[in-house]
Amino acid sequence: MKEKGIEPNEVSYGVAVTACGNGGQWEKALELLEQMRKENMKINTITYNSAIAALAKAVRSESRQQRRYDYRPGGGWSKVESSDSTDNNKNMLWKVALDLVHCMETEGIRRDSFTFSSAISTCGASGRWQESVDLIEAMKRETKPNKIAYTSAITACANSEKWEPAFELFNDMKNDGLQPDLVAYNALINAGMMANQPEKVYEIWEEMCRGSVKGESVSPDIVTLTEVIATLDRGIGKINRDRADKVFTEAVSRGIILKKDSLDSSWEVDLSRMSFPVARAACRFIFRRIVTSARSGDDDIKDFSLIT
Repeated sequence: MKEKGIEPNEVSYGVAVTACGNGGQWEKALELLEQMRKENMKINTITYNSAIAALAKAVRSESRQQRRYDYRPGGGWSKVESSDSTDNNKNMLWKVALDLVHCMETEGIRRDSFTFSSAISTCGASGRWQESVDLIEAMKRETKPNKIAYTSAITACANSEKWEPAFELFNDMKNDGLQPDLVAYNALINAGMMANQPEKVYEIWEEMCRGSVKGESVSPDIVTLTEVIATLDRGIGKINRDRADKVFTEAVSRGIILKKDSLDSSWEVDLSRMSFPVARAACRFIFRRIVTSARSGDDDIKDFSLIT
């Protein structure tokens, strides 16, 4: 613009920051923000929010690449961190997001739900659970936290294996009149899985199933099933195995797994896409079904195949 003799203003800078954020160019977005400061331009809520959202997007992308949870047969779930740390700057973007939120406060710029949600998302993807909880508290003083903010904070607690604050946030969400959606439920179950809370996770599963029948909640999905079964699989004692079997049976009746319209049959089942805990529960379910069918004479005995 300057090359053509046109001086950029707050609006053009704001549009550019938003474009950089949408394109994943968080470094450029911050450079434009700094240029606005040097030229004594007023940075409004929308421009700040765009920069913070760019940071959140960058951290979420990096988190998906570097962090995953693997199941260890006989040993439960473990956090696996990638050894590839070619871009250490991204590990500190949560601090930049907090700095921007603080700048808005000191400059008297209105901070809205999108401001806090984006900052919480940035901290959450970085595993900064305490900062996420602190932002929720700050958000309550200025605006009502939304589902995105609560869910991001719960996810941050899950990534850090902090069950108690995650459970408190979930209850705060409901007390604020917000009906948790599937993403929020799965985030809480993930927190329970990582903190080894089989009884609590089982109670959440039952709450979801009861609520969905009454039309008051959401129905569990394959992610819910996988993490609930994994948590119970880690639990000690027959009671947790029985719970896992009950959960699997309920999932089959809901069409979450072993769907009737799939290629699976009573005598051939594909386990290859199931996690180890789910596959074990599936085998117990299938063998019980075969025994029951054989005893009742409802079906002829055939060769049985498991695809692994």
